[in-house]
Amino acid sequence: MDDVLTKDLATNDVPTRTPVTLASGLVLEGVRHSYGATQAAAGIDLAIEPGEIVCLLGPSGCGKTTLLRLIAGIERPSAGRILLDRQVVAGPGAFVPPEKRHIGLVFQDYALFPHLTNLANVAFGLKALSKAEALAEARRALERMRLGRYADDYPHALSGGEQQRVALARALVTRPAILLMDEPFSGLDSRLRGSVRDATLAAVRDAGATCVIVTHDPEEAMLMGDRIALMRAGRIVQLGTPEALYRHPCDLPAARFFCELNEVGGRVAGGRIATPLGSFAAPGLAEGTRAVAAIRPQGIEMRAPGSGIAGRVLEHRFLGELDMYEVAVEGIDRPLIVRRRGPAGLDAGHEVGVHVDVADVLVFAAAGP
Repeated sequence: MDDVLTKDLATNDVPTRTPVTLASGLVLEGVRHSYGATQAAAGIDLAIEPGEIVCLLGPSGCGKTTLLRLIAGIERPSAGRILLDRQVVAGPGAFVPPEKRHIGLVFQDYALFPHLTNLANVAFGLKALSKAEALAEARRALERMRLGRYADDYPHALSGGEQQRVALARALVTRPAILLMDEPFSGLDSRLRGSVRDATLAAVRDAGATCVIVTHDPEEAMLMGDRIALMRAGRIVQLGTPEALYRHPCDLPAARFFCELNEVGGRVAGGRIATPLGSFAAPGLAEGTRAVAAIRPQGIEMRAPGSGIAGRVLEHRFLGELDMYEVAVEGIDRPLIVRRRGPAGLDAGHEVGVHVDVADVLVFAAAGP
């Protein structure tokens, strides 16, 4: 069935327009939550506008799923407040249960009921409607996801991508003011992930709901989020647009999260860091500070020997759209990683001239003394 889904999405057989809901704003003020001695949420402040899509991005264990559970009402914060459209739903002396928050949930494993048909799964949350009305509304939701022909089948008969769309239909059919998605595409293979992700994003945009998506994939966060909240150890360390976080990461670990880097050390002198690859601007760093020039692989160009910095190709790997090279440069302990589009006719042993595009260089203070 994965082949059918790929064909459907490739031929514009994507979800049709979803009924628009009234989106809610979401505010977190000083939210804290712990599991024993581990702080999963360590005083989080976050404001999300109605209709905005925000991705919670970070490595496993950073607290992003806990934050989603706190917003949903599955967990109670130990301190702080959570507000939906200025109504306190969690805080000192206040707690609104999950079923009264008008929130839709899409879990990592989709959480479909195996003993119910796909139609019954989607209709499950429509308790306020008669059975006939609920089934009719659920059928329309499946049709919008191009899954109407599978209404009477059971989830196990569907591919992973189709199960994900059933889960999305179930979450959207109640027209939630806020939609929460926990790693919704991690169970899909790479061949399907992009297509299903695009179809999901289109459905969420059409629904107009405020959406919070948990992911550990920076590319996914940049593709889907209006803003990204980068998390580390229970805190939001940086919040902004995808471009802002990529181009202006707050520190070296944040930069590493978005891109593989070539890290070259040096000291700041005259507002610049001197390295074997050249001198680069080091704004905001004091004279004599140990620093790191972090250079993105696509910012390094290999030209004819005798130009730029002398280098030697150690290894060449074909990666499909890009070729990857490891290049040795005198004065640098580790080979440089270079990525370029198209063959360069270079293999191990070739001498090259290394040039660096300053637009792909980030400079940070080095860790430690």
